[in-house]
Amino acid sequence: MTAAKRPKVIIRNAPAYDPAKIEAIVREGIEELGLTGRVRGRITIKPNLVMAHAKIAPSAYTRPELMAGILGALRGAGGAEVRLSIAEKSGAGLPTPRIFRRAGYHRLRRPYGVRLVAIEEARKVRAPLYKGKVHDHILTAPEIVDRDFLVYAPKLKTNYLTHGLTAAVKLNVGIYRDRQRMKDHNYLLDAKIVDALEIGYPDLIVTDAIEVGFGGNQFTEHGRHLGLVLISDSPLAHDVVCALLLNLEPRSIGHLVEAEARGYGSLDLAGIDFGGDVTLAEARARTLGWDPNVIRVEKAHGNIRVLSGEPYCTGGCHGVFLDWLYMIKDRKPKLWPKLPAWTVVIGEYTGDVEADRLLLIGTCTKINGQVRARKVRRVRGCPPKHKVLVLSLLLKARIWNPLIRPELVFDGYIYQAFAIVRRFLRGRMG
Repeated sequence: MTAAKRPKVIIRNAPAYDPAKIEAIVREGIEELGLTGRVRGRITIKPNLVMAHAKIAPSAYTRPELMAGILGALRGAGGAEVRLSIAEKSGAGLPTPRIFRRAGYHRLRRPYGVRLVAIEEARKVRAPLYKGKVHDHILTAPEIVDRDFLVYAPKLKTNYLTHGLTAAVKLNVGIYRDRQRMKDHNYLLDAKIVDALEIGYPDLIVTDAIEVGFGGNQFTEHGRHLGLVLISDSPLAHDVVCALLLNLEPRSIGHLVEAEARGYGSLDLAGIDFGGDVTLAEARARTLGWDPNVIRVEKAHGNIRVLSGEPYCTGGCHGVFLDWLYMIKDRKPKLWPKLPAWTVVIGEYTGDVEADRLLLIGTCTKINGQVRARKVRRVRGCPPKHKVLVLSLLLKARIWNPLIRPELVFDGYIYQAFAIVRRFLRGRMG
């Protein structure tokens, strides 16, 4: 019996976003992993384009220079016959075609002959799941399911909704489309992410760790230079290394623990082979002293008193509200210390609540006790979408969020409305 192949993580120096240098790194990585012969046919690349904006989200997404390097390496390995697609579903309630444009991906189409596929606008494919705990199927684009080779290109960054880490495994949130993406985006989020690995298991991972997003909201946090590209053939092994690079404990990250429990690999560092020109110890020395500051929402702000009920929902209302707070800290630092005093209740809280202004976050939030408050406001949802929370707290609490910008309002409402009508008419016309 042939021994199972050990997962490998390659760590390479990449001091700048130089497409030619990145192409050489990726090409050598493909060869080192023994994948050259598999680069053929229909190739889909899934980046992280959850949000892209030059001023408020410059460090949230996989940069186009890195994607150019990946595309060049794939075209070089597979020849003219390969068919390249970039497939993605953005977040924050913003349409993916607009995020493709804001991220600079439109400039990649002609030089590399690549198609840009917005998952929410593509033909809907129902892919069954046989191991799912939350879902028994995934609705996604055909490019995710019907492909010969799948590449994930994450942006390495911290994320409070997923215990501090966004890397390869978590990238699978972006293959769900329509309402499935937000369904059970709560205390079941870790299981939901791992469900998608059954369909979204990449053959190759190339990670943008040249500049990492660190220490704030997943959209708006600031970048820190790390100067690395990571390449792997195992999403779990890759993410164990990424967690350590960000000074996170892999066993504290729920979706990694869940992936190990379902047989997708081990969290044991001793089971991982390494390659490249940087050792793990050398790479970790670059982040020495970086504090990911993964905290509970109650500890985030002095003026905002949060009363947490049970269960504490990292991937749901608690995490989304913490995310909303950190948008302000990241991009409105002058407003941060001046936030108005509110008492916020999230989850099922037992006890009396006395407050001047009371805010209830989430449909399931309730208070088992007496309530005395001059003003009570509720934001519904399980969890509320980021777009809903941003708008609701502007209208109900008069707090101006940095995502409220004319161009993003256009993208999220006017363009989105036209896109929905266009998809409806296309569907009616066959």
